[in-house]
Amino acid sequence: MATPTTNTKTAPTTEVPAAAQKLREQLLSTVRQGQQLSIDAAQTFAKAASVLPVMELPTVPGLPTLPGVEAVTRYTFDVAADLLTAQRDFALQLATVFAPAKSV
Repeated sequence: MATPTTNTKTAPTTEVPAAAQKLREQLLSTVRQGQQLSIDAAQTFAKAASVLPVMELPTVPGLPTLPGVEAVTRYTFDVAADLLTAQRDFALQLATVFAPAKSV
């Protein structure tokens, strides 16, 4: 049995077998659990390391300050999302060329 799938940022896509949808959900759940374990471990490490002294880095005259890690991370993922969207559009256009829509 096929069910329609939706992406939170796009319109409903073609029908996908229920088994594929279940696999997708399980994969995402497993990834999120692994991510949470990593966050928990990082928080534990950061808490333990917070008591260690931190060396002050020298400033270089004329060199602008660098953006924070969070800003760089957001920017990098925004670029990656734009590239993935462009690649998806390209793949869908290419799929249309090789497998044109069926006439009814």
